[in-house]
Amino acid sequence: MTSPNNKDRELQRREHDLIQRERELRLRELEAEINQPPLYQTVKHEQPEGRLQRWKRKLVMIGKFIVFVVGTVVVVRLSFAIAMIMIAGVIGFIGYKLFLEGDGKKS
Repeated sequence: MTSPNNKDRELQRREHDLIQRERELRLRELEAEINQPPLYQTVKHEQPEGRLQRWKRKLVMIGKFIVFVVGTVVVVRLSFAIAMIMIAGVIGFIGYKLFLEGDGKKS
């Protein structure tokens, strides 16, 4: 039979072996991190733009600007016309109420 002293020694030996294996594993992990080549951020190489591409991009930008300006002018003129029609309608309605509707009740 094994004595309690032998059991304690066996447990201590196993604990020591486990600690040693953990150290070795951690050391291998650290060595792998150190020896790993550094990773750099890469950028895709783009060919320089030609004259035609630059002109095309400029024309697209000018076209967008012109569409924006024309759209704004159309919206402003349309809203102005609607406002004028509404003002004329309100003035006409007020004139009707004041001058024409009041004449029928004087009999």
